[in-house]
Amino acid sequence: MFTSQKNKATTSVVNQSAILREVEKIGKLELVRYNFKEITELTELSEEFLSFFKLGPDSKIALVSVGEAVGCLDLTRLMDDDISMSADTVYLRLPEPEMCYYKLDMEKTYIYSIQTNPLKDEGEFIQKAYRQAERDIREAALASGILMQTKSNAKTILEPILEKISGKVVVFKERPDSVNITTY
Repeated sequence: MFTSQKNKATTSVVNQSAILREVEKIGKLELVRYNFKEITELTELSEEFLSFFKLGPDSKIALVSVGEAVGCLDLTRLMDDDISMSADTVYLRLPEPEMCYYKLDMEKTYIYSIQTNPLKDEGEFIQKAYRQAERDIREAALASGILMQTKSNAKTILEPILEKISGKVVVFKERPDSVNITTY
C-alpha cells in the first residue's frame, strides 16, 4: 500500500539575536504623509564595439513602486530665543520643515517587466532600479510641496493647542534666513 506524503508537517527553526546598540532622543513631530504610486523605468545600455556590435542586449526594467514620504519639524531645534511673550501674545519661530523619511513599501512594489543582459549581474541591476524608485519618491515629494505643506500643517495643528495651553494669541514668526528680501 502507498501512503500519501502530503500530510507531513514541515518544522521551521528560527534563531535570532538582537543587540540594542543605541538609544537616541528624538523630537520630530510628523505632520504630513504623501503616498505615491509610480512607475520607474531604467535602461542600462550594453557596451558597443566599433559602433556596430553590441555586447548583448540592453538591460531594461519597469518597476511599479508604492511608497511614502513624511514631512516633520524637529522640535529639538527650538531655542529659547525662538519663543517670546507679551501680555496677551506668544511669538513662536518654528524650525524649518524637513522630510523625516521616504521609503518604498516593499510589500506592494513589484517588477512589471525585466530584460537583462546575460553578461551583467541581474541582482545588482534590480537593486539599482529599487534605489532609483526610492529617490524618485523623495523628488516627487519635494516637487509636490511637502515642505510647504509641513509648515502649513504645523501652524494649523500647533496654534489651537498652544493658545489653549497659554490662554494667549499665538503668532508664528519667520526665521530670518527663510525670508526673501528683494532690494531695488
